[in-house]
Amino acid sequence: MSENVDQFSIYTAKVFEILYDSFPVPTAIIRREVVAEYLTFNNDKELNNLKITRDSADIVDHANDEELKAKAKEKRPAIEARLAKLEREQRNDLERQERIFDGTLDFLCWEGLIRECDGGYQLTAKGFSHLNKSFKGGEITDEQDKNIAVLKAVFEKSSDTSLQVAAGTAVNVLTKILGYG
Repeated sequence: MSENVDQFSIYTAKVFEILYDSFPVPTAIIRREVVAEYLTFNNDKELNNLKITRDSADIVDHANDEELKAKAKEKRPAIEARLAKLEREQRNDLERQERIFDGTLDFLCWEGLIRECDGGYQLTAKGFSHLNKSFKGGEITDEQDKNIAVLKAVFEKSSDTSLQVAAGTAVNVLTKILGYG
């Protein structure tokens, strides 16, 4: 499955969870908070270590040991280049995820499942009713395994479940909500 589709599915499920829990009161959805949970950049440790190394080299520049200064000066270009590359990757990931998240909100509004309201968002009647339905055997039922319960389970199990499995579950439910499944 496309990584964009996976991220769209996760963001859609998260938006539905937030809005369902606050229904009927409109609520703000803070992009940075939601996106921060699902960034794909995973070199944070290396990035932090490089920053510490660079800062240590800055301190060495003020030392009296010329040999130590020379070693630091020699290693600095490689450290700066790798640091710049990782920071660029991190920034690109954030920007890409923000675009996917914004596209998700636009799509959900366009499909009539949510609406902008009072500086936030609110489920529409269509969105609310679809989240309270269960699809089994090609029929709509009102059983306990409602779509919202399945979507909430995606986030409850996210620490035990891979993002790919969570996204797959979300895609299955979302296609039903949108009438494609």
